[in-house]
Amino acid sequence: MYRVVPQADRVLIRLEELPEKSAGGVLLPKSAVKFERYLVGEVVSLGAEVGELERGKKVLFSDINAYEVDLGTDARHCFCKASDLLAVVE
Repeated sequence: MYRVVPQADRVLIRLEELPEKSAGGVLLPKSAVKFERYLVGEVVSLGAEVGELERGKKVLFSDINAYEVDLGTDARHCFCKASDLLAVVE
């Protein structure tokens, strides 16, 4: 993996896939889901202007302003602005 340092108020996030099935065992095909399947991820790296957020925190975000990048690993990553994050998931 490349060493990537986000600039300004940007955050690098390792994406987590949402489950393929609901809690009741119903298959959730991607075409039936209104939003993209990658809305939760772990903060990998932070820009210098990001406030209280820490590496390793799980965050919820919208894919509208997220930019997926290939860092040469099997994991999927994206950049977004800290202000575009919706919540910290605990």
